[in-house]
Amino acid sequence: MTMNILCISGSMRGGSYNGYLLDHVAGYLPQSVRRDVLLPQQANLPLFNEDIEGDARLREHVVQLHRRFSACRGIMVAAPEYNGQMTAYLKNLIDWVSRLAYVDPQFTNPFVDKPLLLCSASTGASGGMAGIAHARALFGYVGALVMGGAICVPYAADKWSDLGYMFDESFEGYIAGSVGRLAALASGYRV
Repeated sequence: MTMNILCISGSMRGGSYNGYLLDHVAGYLPQSVRRDVLLPQQANLPLFNEDIEGDARLREHVVQLHRRFSACRGIMVAAPEYNGQMTAYLKNLIDWVSRLAYVDPQFTNPFVDKPLLLCSASTGASGGMAGIAHARALFGYVGALVMGGAICVPYAADKWSDLGYMFDESFEGYIAGSVGRLAALASGYRV
């Protein structure tokens, strides 16, 4: 059975440094691992509101997203920080997907004990560390096994070129090690 890792960019922007980072980091996954890349336009959810969660078409869309979270054995997230917080898009996605288990007993929480690697690219000096702290709290709250380290890239615009990200050997080694740990943890997770 092929191991599936769900890759999520927390940015809705085309040409996002975080989308590029997600692709770069996911490139270190073993070839035997299948990458399921969840694009923002595939999520396309309204702001979470209990008044509309009973809508049949919206519910079916959330069910499809929930299935993707449930089918993976690990999650990789790359998200920018906006004013020191994770993006509203990322928070909203997790609100919708995590809520399904509470309103319909046929669904379980797709986050429980699932290994998750956090990444962030920022055009500023922080590398997204403030936003990472909030993302760590959110994913830990819904039950994910959030890895202790994070991959943070400050001044991302200076490290990006038409050839991709240009990191030094030491940082590339850190990325490879982090992804290796995620893959090892995911291999022990039973869907």
